[in-house]
Amino acid sequence: MAHISSETMMHGKLSGVVGRGEKLAYGFGCFGQNMIYSFMANFLLYFYTDIFGLLPAAAGTMLLIARIWDAVNDPMMGIIADRTNSRWGKFRPYLIFTPILFVPFAVATFSAPQLSYAGKLAWAYLTYIPFSMIYTASDIPYWALSSTLSADTNERNKIIVYPRFIATVAVALATVGTQPLIFAFQNLFAGGGPQIAQVRGYQFTALVYSVLTVICFAITFFFVRERVKPSKQEKASFKDIVHTFTRNKPLLLVIISGLFTGIAQTAKLSMLIYYAKYNLGSEMLYTLFAGLNIPFILLGISLVPYFSRKFGKKATCIGANLLYALGSLGFFFSGWDNFYVLLAWNCISSIGMASPQVLQTAMIADSIEYAELKTGKRSEGVIFSSQTFLAKLTAAIVSVMIASSLAALGYIPNVPQSGQVLMGIHAMTAFIPFFGCILGIIPIFFYPLTEKRHEEIVAQLHGRDGLKD
Repeated sequence: MAHISSETMMHGKLSGVVGRGEKLAYGFGCFGQNMIYSFMANFLLYFYTDIFGLLPAAAGTMLLIARIWDAVNDPMMGIIADRTNSRWGKFRPYLIFTPILFVPFAVATFSAPQLSYAGKLAWAYLTYIPFSMIYTASDIPYWALSSTLSADTNERNKIIVYPRFIATVAVALATVGTQPLIFAFQNLFAGGGPQIAQVRGYQFTALVYSVLTVICFAITFFFVRERVKPSKQEKASFKDIVHTFTRNKPLLLVIISGLFTGIAQTAKLSMLIYYAKYNLGSEMLYTLFAGLNIPFILLGISLVPYFSRKFGKKATCIGANLLYALGSLGFFFSGWDNFYVLLAWNCISSIGMASPQVLQTAMIADSIEYAELKTGKRSEGVIFSSQTFLAKLTAAIVSVMIASSLAALGYIPNVPQSGQVLMGIHAMTAFIPFFGCILGIIPIFFYPLTEKRHEEIVAQLHGRDGLKD
């Protein structure tokens, strides 16, 4: 059962107020990680196909196989985190030790050794899958930590806005800054020849982002502490994975919705590099095009606490998805020849682009108490493993969709594309986000855990445990 420390109880109400400095320290933890994640999500498939020389279908298959392994690996990491009991808490230790491994594997993933085609494929498997496992070992404890900072659902909304806002800033900076950073390193190593310079650009960009990840997680480790704890240390088991998900309707609905909305967001970011290079005629327009979206994405995230407090998380999530879908539809009908109209619709869609993920994270955190009431166990790690798995699964699905679609369209890297390919790239950039948002709305219609119901559940758990202030 959950133990809620006395500082979260005031005048018989669950306040659980967390200081702004601690919220900021928690939020800053995901800054570097989201830069490396954005780098991977937006540039890895392009690196594999246009630089390393892998066929799109082979690269997409490798990413899908990595996600199949994650279906086993991520819940395992959740169990390990839930079983952890150290002087630093359940989740904080993973923020200081595991990120160090990001550095060698991130650099290796963006390396291009001179190997046979089979050797290149093996290299991709042996570098990317371990990197993905390291990502899991830090990401699950990081997000599970949010559920231990406060038991109050409104306070959690405020807490989670910080990492989601900062994550969006990180993704935005990576989106705008990655290509110039790659080019800067390529110019630095230009003396080694074009091929070496090209690879060094990606390697050293990966090095910068992975070192930054280590620093940011360390800030969270040192300045954030866990408050909501089990009254006794519970030992999660493998059968708890089944119980946690099958007996938690709110969580299942958020997972299904998150899969579709994650595809919608990831597809847009992944397609932009191809869209800028071929439809708009310049890779550097990727930076301009994505950079103009940043203030609108941040605006959407900053409005989440207000609208969720006024209308509830459910209605706010539906509204954000509808806005993203509308903007994507307008994007398609604009055509790539109407650049400024295209930009306008892209900015409109950006307001609703990242907001659903903020809300879904808060919904997942709320489902922890729901699961505890149903199962008697507080499995933060197992529950938040679903979010980590979703993030990686959506990236893999999008990579497979894009790779297979480009191959079917007749895409050939580094040459002018046919009208059919250009229209296909334009359609994928607009319609994958559109349909992803529409499908993501459907499960949220059935989401039963309102703010009032969550407060009742927390009060029930508190009364059932007979805690003392």
